[in-house]
Amino acid sequence: MGMYRSKEDELAKLSSSIFVTNFPDKFSAKELWTVCKQYGTVVDAFIPDRRSKAGKRFGFVRFIKIFDVDRLVNNLCTIWVGRFKLHANIARFQRPPLNKNNSQSSHNKGDQSAPKDFYKESGENVNSKSYAHVVNAGPHQFHKKEDSPAIVLDETYANKTDYSLALLGKVKDFTSLTNLNVVLANEGFVNVKLKYMGGFWVMIVFTSEGAKETFRSKVGIGSWFAQLLQASNSFFVDERVTWIDIEGIPLKVWSKNTFSRITSKWGELLDFDEQEDGYLHSKRVCIKTTLVENIYESFKVIIQGKTFWIRAKEVSGWMPDFEEDIDQDSKSGDELSNGG
Repeated sequence: MGMYRSKEDELAKLSSSIFVTNFPDKFSAKELWTVCKQYGTVVDAFIPDRRSKAGKRFGFVRFIKIFDVDRLVNNLCTIWVGRFKLHANIARFQRPPLNKNNSQSSHNKGDQSAPKDFYKESGENVNSKSYAHVVNAGPHQFHKKEDSPAIVLDETYANKTDYSLALLGKVKDFTSLTNLNVVLANEGFVNVKLKYMGGFWVMIVFTSEGAKETFRSKVGIGSWFAQLLQASNSFFVDERVTWIDIEGIPLKVWSKNTFSRITSKWGELLDFDEQEDGYLHSKRVCIKTTLVENIYESFKVIIQGKTFWIRAKEVSGWMPDFEEDIDQDSKSGDELSNGG
């Protein structure tokens, strides 16, 4: 028995437990095992009978021989189960295998007898934290990004690009980002390139030093930019603009004031998605935020004494689409007409 316990402890130290959610209601632990094993050696899969505070089912999958746990989590987040896409994160507390009497919720190839103690990822014994305590705590109590080791980059990784012919501009109004090409063309600057830097910032690349200095001194430019800086590789943006899908807002409070109040949790509301027809279950909003982590959470709102669960998920991969000069589009259209 002592030898078995020792092996069990060693397994706990060598394994990685992953918290998984967002799968169908009738999804079993055995099916969870099957879909996850394509990305590593699975030794245990468990789905508790209860649900998270957001009303979703969730489970834990234990892997061994994992050399890059962050890569594993990213791979698991690409798995689709029907119309559901799995969400995964590193479990803060490790769960020992269950006994054989609970085979409906657990799927484990090995002997399911297990000690009663629970372990953190470091292997530290935490007798005061039962598995029930971890389940009741909900998904927000699991592994945080701050616990991950940092990647150190020295001078050998430095960007050597010459930015002497470029300026960095911070627009005054977010809505002016997409038509900056047209604005600059109207000011006489047609041979410039725009590169989005994040937040309200763009890089403006010129063909010559004279064009850059003329741009600096142009009076009309001041009405569009709050700041103009010489571009350099030491520049960084401490804010970002992103879109968020918000679901679960009752029709009774489906208003701009409601979405403005909710988005104040993360930053400043900038814009709405104007596609209203046929979509009252979800609203896509644009915000400016200083948060470094992706927004993905569920929370409660209370309306006249009744509680509703709201879900918010950040939409990744957004960037502004700089429109081209309208005159060029009109010209090409005339050419096509004349050419038949």
